[in-house]
Amino acid sequence: MKKGILILFITLAALQISIAGSEDNRLFTLYPVPLSSSTLTVSATSIYTNIGSIELRNLVGKKLQEKTMIGGKNVVFQDMDIYPNGLYVIIAKDVNGKILETSKFIINK
Repeated sequence: MKKGILILFITLAALQISIAGSEDNRLFTLYPVPLSSSTLTVSATSIYTNIGSIELRNLVGKKLQEKTMIGGKNVVFQDMDIYPNGLYVIIAKDVNGKILETSKFIINK
């Protein structure tokens, strides 16, 4: 179990390094952050039509929700109040399942 968590952290760190840059280069933004409500909105920062899906995962790597992003439209994750306070990860994948970008956020009720 500890080995799996370590691998997840190393993978996330590598992804963050590979996509490092200014906030202007991000494919999407999250709001509100930190999350204290029941709704999280993922908004594309440009018309990047290759984003196929947005995944919500906990730090252990368990997929909690997945939504399809069509044509750069906003994706809304609802019922977020069922998750405990903590750090979570949003992963944007292209239509072929390749990870394009990741972002972390905090739930703090």
